[in-house]
Amino acid sequence: MYKYMTMDSEYCSMGRWISVIVGHQMHMKLYEGQDLIALCDEDWLTEDYLVEFDERISIMSLEDVKKDSQMQKVHTALTKAIFKAIEQGPCIIHERAAGDILKERQDCLKVLLYNTSTEHKIPRAIADKTYDLEDLPHDDIVSFMKSRDHMRAVYRNAVASTMWGDKRSYDLCLDSDILSREKCAEILIEALKDVSLDLDECADIVHKSFTWTK
Repeated sequence: MYKYMTMDSEYCSMGRWISVIVGHQMHMKLYEGQDLIALCDEDWLTEDYLVEFDERISIMSLEDVKKDSQMQKVHTALTKAIFKAIEQGPCIIHERAAGDILKERQDCLKVLLYNTSTEHKIPRAIADKTYDLEDLPHDDIVSFMKSRDHMRAVYRNAVASTMWGDKRSYDLCLDSDILSREKCAEILIEALKDVSLDLDECADIVHKSFTWTK
């Protein structure tokens, strides 16, 4: 059984909702930015600092983020926190290049959660009281959502060898618009469990399926 799961997710694709449900069912603690900060030994890395840092890189190019003096400092601190998190037991880690940091671990499932409907994401963005989007025009809300995804992408892409959003960076990619948040949660819960199929029976079925008689 997988002990850990990393999740990159498009903004308003229901990644947090799905992670909370999966974590509850599989007894895995969910770590996001503020949770990782609690594991850091760095006094300078506060929630306010991380929020301001994220907002700054949300409007920067990838090349500028790569050269940014704070980027490596933040990433080094959060990387140490991610390793502390997995030492404490089974967990889910959201974003922060965790999938790349743990890419060599065979007991870690790397997941991408996305949503192909921009229009379905807009009401969720408005409902997110972290930001005041309710009175913004449609196109401004769409631009804001893109900035959140850009922020997540440039963070990982500035420090990782595997790219945010590239299917080759993940073990499993799920579209929550097509599948629904509930089905995505069910799929991940099942994926985290040990294989329950009888392998000898599978081999026999496949052998019979490819055996033809004249």
